[in-house]
Amino acid sequence: MISHNDTIAAVSTPPGIGGISIIRISGSECLQVLQKIFTTRTKPEEMRSHNIYYGKIYDEKALIDEVLVSVFKKPNSFTGEDVLEISCHGGSFVTQRVLQTILKNGARHAEKGEFTKRAFLNGKIDLTEAEAVIDLIQASTKHSLESALFQLEGKLHHAIKLILDDISTIRAEIEMDIDFSDQGLEYKKSEEYVNDLIEIKSKIGKLVNTAQEGMILHDGYRVVIAGPPNAGKSSVFNKIIENERAIVTEFPGTTRDYIEEDIALEGYLVKIFDTAGLRERADEIERFGIEKSYQILKSAHLVLWIEDCTVSRETSIPSFEGAELISVLNKSDLIEKNEIVAGESILVSAKTGNGINRLKQEIIKNIDIQKFDITGGLITNSRQLSAAEKSLNAINQAIETTEAKSGLEFIAFDLHEASEYLEEIIGKISSEDIINSIFDRFCVGK
Repeated sequence: MISHNDTIAAVSTPPGIGGISIIRISGSECLQVLQKIFTTRTKPEEMRSHNIYYGKIYDEKALIDEVLVSVFKKPNSFTGEDVLEISCHGGSFVTQRVLQTILKNGARHAEKGEFTKRAFLNGKIDLTEAEAVIDLIQASTKHSLESALFQLEGKLHHAIKLILDDISTIRAEIEMDIDFSDQGLEYKKSEEYVNDLIEIKSKIGKLVNTAQEGMILHDGYRVVIAGPPNAGKSSVFNKIIENERAIVTEFPGTTRDYIEEDIALEGYLVKIFDTAGLRERADEIERFGIEKSYQILKSAHLVLWIEDCTVSRETSIPSFEGAELISVLNKSDLIEKNEIVAGESILVSAKTGNGINRLKQEIIKNIDIQKFDITGGLITNSRQLSAAEKSLNAINQAIETTEAKSGLEFIAFDLHEASEYLEEIIGKISSEDIINSIFDRFCVGK
């Protein structure tokens, strides 16, 4: 069992050679460890919080490096404990020598995400803000960065807190009715409770509805390129990502497995998948590729159905449940302009690049997140969504219980459940396994 009361240390900067490396130390024994290894004009116990001190690190009598030490005393630090950040020269060897000297003198090596975990355990941040830290680190586009920053500021926490306050108010009113029921007094009629519960249901429902947008910002918008063999799907894929990523030949069935690539389109993370051509007649290896294509299509937000405009369409475009669809006619460079009848399809040439920019703009239009207000807090992962949906179910049960006049005690129980699920999102109550699974996503040193 790992103790969260001891002093921990780890390198917080990426491995490799650079200008500086930063080693973070957190815990009650920070200054005692520093006193054993650091020489400077100011004694460690006299160091002031939020100040930087120059000195030298020694391993016994051997000089290791000249460093700067930043001091953050509890509770005004990231973890809520005494924290030191040692900035040393950025060579891999010297960084490890400094770290090993720290570990030898009273600290232990930090686990993944343990600094952020301590910040959570010490009440400096809630679980949504902790998850926002890793989202911020992993953000690869403008909008995913903005979403993580709003989350880090506590926007989702604030939205949930307002709903919890509303539920608490109703619970207090119900308890009052229960207390005075033996005297024939009634604080509120059941119809009034139903109206209040419907309003709370609406607020939780809006929160649940942010999940798709939040997950798209966090995990990316999934665009799957599909269609019959030899339609030029891989060529279109290469043009969209602006890289010769997929192998292209004149022979049908070249793509035997899907290829995935991440790109940024106008600040959005877009995951593009190139899949095997869909046809009935195929050898055994190609059939495996086709099966994988259908699996990828099940999780698509948008399907680009690519066809060869020089070949007459023999079958209708299949429907893909849960995904939008854009019909694309490729190889437009091979026919005369007056012979082309595109209809609602987008005409492109993967060879010349004509129509590719328009296709990208259509992808952006389908993402359509801008109509949602990300500044109000978004659900960004399946853990948060599952808890919000359970809370919504509990509110629905409370409404049914109220309408059936089954008793105030049963309504109070349903509301208690709804509150617990919302509190699980922000971490007021949560199992150790859930907490560990969140912080295991972090790197060591964060």
